[in-house]
Formats: sequence, structure tokens, C-alpha cells
Amino acid sequence: MKLYATYLSSAEKTAEHATAHALLALAVQEQYQMPLPEIQTGAHGKPFFPAYPELHFNLSHCQGLAVCGLDSHPLGIDAEPIRALRPGVLRRAFSPEERTLVEAAAYPDEAFFRLWTKKESLVKALGIGISYPLHTVCFPDLRPESGCGIAPWHFFQYVLQDHWILSCCGQEPDRFPDTILFRTI
Repeated sequence: MKLYATYLSSAEKTAEHATAHALLALAVQEQYQMPLPEIQTGAHGKPFFPAYPELHFNLSHCQGLAVCGLDSHPLGIDAEPIRALRPGVLRRAFSPEERTLVEAAAYPDEAFFRLWTKKESLVKALGIGISYPLHTVCFPDLRPESGCGIAPWHFFQYVLQDHWILSCCGQEPDRFPDTILFRTI
């Protein structure tokens, strides 16, 4: 698995989206020495390369950051800036055990986004979006590598500049990279 990221100067959603796709084009060129293939989306919106079913990718973008993951296995990634947690989302999308973890954490806002980005990375890897009942997915602790017991998925998490949480979900635990490849777009 390779992870690429770039910092964004604009918080405008259209610019975030365009930058994430430009980062994907750069990553495909670097990794596979080819231009960005045609992209289609599955029934629930997961993008894929129809001409290259053996190449898997996922994108995430948020205020100030765009991220792209490439692998030969399905994957999901999600990035979010650490900000005030949303109590309504905590009640609806988190298990009782996870709510307790967040509320007891030294930094509840960070704890919330550690768990939220893992949940998002899972549903993106599955290709089903947030139609999945997220409260049924339970992460037992806040460790970067802790999983939720849904086979064959494994997780890893990165904190970037003490401001963004980036979570990855993949099928091979030994494929998570030690470093993220930062590029200028």
C-alpha cells in the first residue's frame, strides 16, 4: 500500500475534490508509469478503474488535506481535521463502549475522530458508504492498529502535524506504510 498526501491552501470543497484527483493522477503516474485511467463508480459510489480491476485506490479530502491510497487489494481511507466532536454523531454512530472511550479520553475530540475515521475507512473499503449501521462497528481502544473484528479488515492510523487523523483500512496488516508520501500539487 502506498499513501500520498498534499496540504491544501483552499478550504473550498471543489478545490479539495480536484486536488485529491490530481494527487491520484500523480500517484498512478509514479507507481505504474501511466496516465490516470478512466474512473467509474460502483452502486454505492466507490470509485474504481474498470480497465485495471487489479489496481485499487481510495481518496479522502478535508479542510487543508487531500489523501490518496493505492494498493493491489481493496482499501479505504479517511482523513479529518481534529475539531470539536459532534455529540449527535457520537450518539448515533458509536457503540456504548466507544462513547465511553471518547468521554473518558484525555482529548475527547481527538478520540472521536480516531474512531470516526476508522469507521469511515471501513465503509469506504467495503464500498457501501455510510448506509452501514456504524454503531454496530466497535473499536475496543484508541490504538492506531486496533481493529473491530470484521474479517479480513485491518486498520492503521496516522496523526499529521497534530491536526489531522488519517485512518487506513486494508486486507493485509503488513502492507500499511511507515511513511506517507507528501507531494505538492
